[in-house]
This record gives sequence, C-alpha cells and structure tokens, in this order.
Amino acid sequence: MTILLLSIALQASAPAAAGPAPAMQAAPPVECPVMPREPGTVPAESQPDYARAIERAGGNGGELKKAVEAIEPEHRADMEWLIATMPEPDLHALKADFLVRNVRLAERARREAPWGKDLPESIFRQYVLPYASVNERRDDWRQDFFDRFTKEAWKFRDPIDAVKWINDKLPDMLNVHFHATKRRKPDQSPYESMELSYASCTGLSILVIDACRACGIPARMAGCPAWKKVQGNHNWVEVWWDRWHNVGDSGSDPRGVDWVEERCRTETDPDDWVHAVYAAVWRPTNIKYPLVWAFEIEYVPALNITRFYSDPVEHAFALPGGGPADLYVYWGGELIARAKADASGAAKLPLARGCQFDVVARKPDGSETTHSVKP
Repeated sequence: MTILLLSIALQASAPAAAGPAPAMQAAPPVECPVMPREPGTVPAESQPDYARAIERAGGNGGELKKAVEAIEPEHRADMEWLIATMPEPDLHALKADFLVRNVRLAERARREAPWGKDLPESIFRQYVLPYASVNERRDDWRQDFFDRFTKEAWKFRDPIDAVKWINDKLPDMLNVHFHATKRRKPDQSPYESMELSYASCTGLSILVIDACRACGIPARMAGCPAWKKVQGNHNWVEVWWDRWHNVGDSGSDPRGVDWVEERCRTETDPDDWVHAVYAAVWRPTNIKYPLVWAFEIEYVPALNITRFYSDPVEHAFALPGGGPADLYVYWGGELIARAKADASGAAKLPLARGCQFDVVARKPDGSETTHSVKP
C-alpha cells in the first residue's frame, strides 16, 4: 500500500526516505470525552507542559525562556502555550527574537482586526498564533504579510469576505501560481514559493494560511493522502468563523461548494487512514498528519475530520426550555462551531453524522447547560 501511495501521490516528488514509511494507525472512534464547562478551553488531555518543553529544548531552552521574559505580561500565557506545543525540531532551533515578533504581531492582529474581539482564545492559539502549518521551513513572514494584506482585508467586516479577497488576490500579489512540476518541492515555505513563483497545492495553502493568520483570521491545512479511486492527493485550506469553511482552490468562495467537497463525499473513508481527511492542529493529539512527501515526519498533530466532508449535516438543535442562548459546539474536546439559539431554542448546527458532540448553551444570565448530540 505504501509503495502504491507513493507512486500515485501528485506531490511526492521529494526523495523517499530509506525503508518503508511508518505504519499509520487506524482512525480512532470520533466519540467525545467529557467536555470542558468553559467555552473556548483546551481539552484537559491536550494541556501543554511548558516546563517539560524547556527541558526538551536542551541547549536552546535559554532562548525560549528569553522569549517569555521579553514578551509583554499580558501575552505571556500565549507565548508559553506556543512554546509548550512546538514541534520537537523547533524547540531546538527557534530563537527568542523570532518568537517575540510572531506573538506580538499575532496579538496585534487580534486587537486591531474588525472581528478580533470575537475570536475565541482556543481558536486563536491554535490557528492564528502559530508560525507554521506543517513541516515547511520556518520563515519570518508575519510582518511582511501583515503589511501586505491587512489594509485591504480589514476593510471587510466579515472575516470570510476577507478570506475570499485574500484567496482571489494572493497569487497575483505574491506572483506565485500553481504548477505541479515547476515547483521544487511540495512543502515550500512562503519565501521559497515566492522566490520560484510556483507552488504545489500545499505550498499555495501555506501562503493562504499565513496571509489569513497575519490578518487575524483562523486558518489551518486540511488534506487527503490519496483519493479512493481518482489518482492523486490534495491539501487545502480551512478557515474558521463560527464554523470551519473549506477553501479548496484558488479563487474559491469558502461559503460555496467546490470540487474538493464534492470529491470528499465519494472519495474518502474515515476508517481507512490513507483515504481519510485530516486537519493539521497545534496541540497534542493521537493522530499524525500524513505528509505524503515525508511519511517519516511524525511531529505534525492532526484530527481526522473525514465525516465533516463525507457525511455533513445541518443539524436542527432544540434547546430544552427554550432560548435565547449562545451555543458552543465541542467535538473531541475541541470547539468547532458556535451559533445562537432563538427564543424558542432553535438553531442549526454544522455537524457530521456518526460523530458525537457536546453543545454548551450559555443563557443571557450566564447560566450554562451541556447537551449531548449525535446526528
């Protein structure tokens, strides 16, 4: 299976590692553990260990401590969280100045973006604060992309409108376009792609994700290692505002249905790792993002999100006792959506069949109730 996958993967042009690719575990059941009571918190099993990260950093631990000491006190918890959740190679390599610039600009985007005040902390930390998506070279892109994109993006009041603008304009603004063979490698960093003017779907996704994060828009990479029948693989962008939206291709509108969603409905399998859909996340999980160009890399954590593509549902939720209420939807401990229940308690929630969710309802008086839902 590994040899077949490597032969069909469109992006696997990098030299294969010696020996077979590591065995991938089957996708775990998508049942939710007990949910946190406070909307926006990180699940207990994923709480980062800053002290342990400093120990693992070895000789570079002093640089990481320097970053924490240099950042403003109000941003120190975010810096510690970022360090605690870093991939192992970054613990040994990244310097204080790089980290301080990254955190300050991420915090500035949250503070100044029209939507920043409504950005949940857990979403910010995982999908705006990070300086990388997968295993790409760690470029210092954030100030450059802040300067290039925020002026126009922040003219929009809706961040999804801003994403549409970024997705439409980025290839020409950066002079980077898709080409399956003219790019040097699939996992190009922003400046590697800009130097060459060509990128794979992965390289373009990295650029769009970084542009979104520079503007304070939560974004992450999603992908399928191999379609079931159609030859090839694909990586794309997801952006979050009240729910995850797919940005499947250059110029596509995150609110519409594109070829990626259509293909995922028939060409993916949540229970077969090679045909599953994954999202790269910035916290510990028990799943690794399959990098078809470097299967040996295991430091990119992921979630199996296949059912949100293969079997999505707009679930009609009815809050017992009626509303109004703010609703926060958790899946596997992660905040995935939020909505408002009307006076009757009715709301539509973007869920997936076969998955279990917990919906935390917060009333105007601050009281909360939790409701288990399985469409």
